[in-house]
Amino acid sequence: MERVYNFSAGPSMLPLQVLERAAAEMVNYHDTGMSVMEMSHRSPAYDAIIKKAEADFRKVMNIPDNYKVLFLQGGASSQFAAVPMNLMTKSRKADYVLSGQFSTKAYKEAARYGDCKVVASSKDDNFSHIPVLDPK
Repeated sequence: MERVYNFSAGPSMLPLQVLERAAAEMVNYHDTGMSVMEMSHRSPAYDAIIKKAEADFRKVMNIPDNYKVLFLQGGASSQFAAVPMNLMTKSRKADYVLSGQFSTKAYKEAARYGDCKVVASSKDDNFSHIPVLDPK
């Protein structure tokens, strides 16, 4: 079988070794008798998975302990409303840096829930760089 190279912005190709392991664990994850997709999110097996994922993510991204890590479903676009609805509760204000199409979409959606302002943007340069934040 010839593998296709997928460089799209969403899901992309994974190493064959990873896919083969996932396929094997689809029916029996670590001798639990079930797949991860079938187990309770409160089970000890799943708890170990999520704790390791968070620890690995914190290490790779250098996230300090005083920050929360959230694993949310639905992809990036579904968070464009969820984030402002949950984080703009007191001041109803948020500042946005527009560095591409996704941040622009996020800003437009957040503006429906509060007072949002663009504090930096590289739109005039076709989002070809990360804009410098104006210190005012």
